[in-house]
Parts: sequence; structure tokens; C-alpha cells
Amino acid sequence: MMQNNLDPRDGLEPVAPRTPKDAPLAEQELAPTGRISEAVQAWLDGEPVSESALSAAPRDVAFWTKVEAETTVRRRMTTPAHVPAQILAKLGEQK
Repeated sequence: MMQNNLDPRDGLEPVAPRTPKDAPLAEQELAPTGRISEAVQAWLDGEPVSESALSAAPRDVAFWTKVEAETTVRRRMTTPAHVPAQILAKLGEQK
């Protein structure tokens, strides 16, 4: 019995490990475009921060407040009860 090896790496020389510079963009850590103030960072960490310190960065506070609201809503999302039954019915039809 003859088997075909479909691995495209077969027969190629081993390559040296990639350096962070050579890694694809998806694997690289990107530097932030803007710096979050220390007050906002402390607020995100749950530390007590004065209102005056937070008022210096209203856009950051508004953004993170919106992120928190959205994640709270998404944590409570559940799959409607009829969806699993529909999936199981379709799986049964494929036999």
C-alpha cells in the first residue's frame, strides 16, 4: 500500500526559531498608541482614586465604563432554549 505524505514541510531543512521582529504582525505585541494615566490605571485596578484625578481623562473613563457595561451584559447572555434542540435535530438528520 502506497501512502502520500502531504506535509509541505517534509524534506525541508529545519529553520531557526523566529525572533520577535520576524514574527507575523498577529503575534507581535503592539505598543499602545496612547498612554493611560496612572489615575485611570489605578481606577481600573479597583484602587481608590479621587474624582479630580479621573476628571483629567474623561475619554478614558467613558471608554472603560462602556466596556464594563458591555461585558456585564454579555456575561449574562445565554443561548435560547430552542437552539440546542434545533442543533440536535439537525445532527440526527445527517445520519
